[in-house]
Amino acid sequence: MRITTDTAALASCFDIIEKALPLRTTIPSIGNIFLEATEDNLSFSTTNLEMFINCSIPNKNDQSGKILLPPKIIDIVRYFPTEEITIDINWDNYRLDISGGSSHFNLYGADYHDYPVFTLPDHTENESFVFEQNIFKKNMRKVVFAASNEETRPAFNGVLFQFNNQHLTLTASDTYRLVVKEISDDSWTINNKKCLVPAKAMRELLRIIGDQNQNMSLSVTDDLLLFEFGQVQLSARLLDEKYPDVSGVIPKEYKSRITIDRKVLEDTISRASLLAEGKNQAVNLLLKEQKLEVKVSSQQGSMEDFVPVEHEGEDLELYINSRFILDFLKLVDDNSIIIDFHGDGGPLVFRLPEDDGYLYLVLPIKKMN
Repeated sequence: MRITTDTAALASCFDIIEKALPLRTTIPSIGNIFLEATEDNLSFSTTNLEMFINCSIPNKNDQSGKILLPPKIIDIVRYFPTEEITIDINWDNYRLDISGGSSHFNLYGADYHDYPVFTLPDHTENESFVFEQNIFKKNMRKVVFAASNEETRPAFNGVLFQFNNQHLTLTASDTYRLVVKEISDDSWTINNKKCLVPAKAMRELLRIIGDQNQNMSLSVTDDLLLFEFGQVQLSARLLDEKYPDVSGVIPKEYKSRITIDRKVLEDTISRASLLAEGKNQAVNLLLKEQKLEVKVSSQQGSMEDFVPVEHEGEDLELYINSRFILDFLKLVDDNSIIIDFHGDGGPLVFRLPEDDGYLYLVLPIKKMN
């Protein structure tokens, strides 16, 4: 069988599916790329059993067939010197002859029969709705960063999707901080469903989807969440964990509220973080009258600064992880933000003036002596 296709298109496809190749596995077959060729299409798939990615390229082929390609082919295509690449497949020994211009590679593939069978959900049988890629990307970036990377708390390794009529609520937390984002669309039809999606899969999805306003569809089954856009399909196997009810940790009323310039606060906290030490990277915040004082003291030295604010409520003082603040400030592009304080030992709740469906809650650090 001979395949001749555009090198750039193939390299772009490989860049996408590479994200689901496992780094280490006890199942040899899934360390490869599954290729299914038909008369007018090339379909490439990878999986780490938690996430499945498929990318297709329209292409006229002289035969149909299936084979496992070794992952080394990704780098070969990435650095291939010609605009077109030809791959000849010998079905007797799965030898691949890859050629173009003066370059010629020989690789060996493998039989595909041990590759896990993966059946994609059928839109006609499962609930689905449509997002614009850039809107989904913007919203998910402001949520998934708060999910935990610690494997000891598997429930917090996920992003909780809660569907209710025309509303979707996204929740992520690492137990020290929490994000809740509510999105609404009159065209959605998924009712009363919850699913816990691995944060790793969402981070990989963000690396794939573009910033354009092209549509992407999302389908939900009992054990999968499927995204489809262009020639790409990404499905994530849902986490079988019970996510705690976080509504009780969000205070109903604040004791102090400030409105502050986002960029000025980001720059000030960034300077303070230069001297912050230890796991907590603690900085001291002192809210007094119409300014927020930012202080840090460590073995390296000390720093003091302040930011003008619009302030209502009590004065107070607390310590906070500077990284938690910066993670949020670097993701949003609003000119100003709102911060609600709930006493010296209470959480900080960050809000966006132009998005009342979003909140970011951070627990303070116990007072340092």
